[in-house]
Amino acid sequence: MIWVVNTNSNTCHIYHYQKTPAQLTLLKEINHPENRLKKSDYLTSDKPGRYQSDGSSGGAFSQRTDPKEVAIDDFSREIARELNHGRSTNAYEKLIIITPPHMNGLLLHHLDKHVKELVINTIQKDLQHLTDKELLTLLKADAKYSDH
Repeated sequence: MIWVVNTNSNTCHIYHYQKTPAQLTLLKEINHPENRLKKSDYLTSDKPGRYQSDGSSGGAFSQRTDPKEVAIDDFSREIARELNHGRSTNAYEKLIIITPPHMNGLLLHHLDKHVKELVINTIQKDLQHLTDKELLTLLKADAKYSDH
């Protein structure tokens, strides 16, 4: 059984891909609509925090990470948990990952090494806009996944 993960930073579709006859069945959809927010929409202070040190001078804390980036990383961790669970329950034997390059890096960082061993192809593009039929056509066109 092959799973296809088609994701970007705010939506993930997990499909079961059957080669013969060619069929793509949506198993799960995971959404993180808050990742669509602009950086300015995140609830963060506009001033750095302050602290008092042993002398007369004080200092300022600066934000180390972008809140939007943290939210996207959390989303990739959630997807990784789903894929790790699928592997541990033998829900799939092979995995195809379709995701933009940055999200791909985050996702691979959180995947279990055993899941990584099941990845047979990674397409580093945002193809979330494709319909299920268009995605199936793309998979069938690739010689690795055709039924011949």
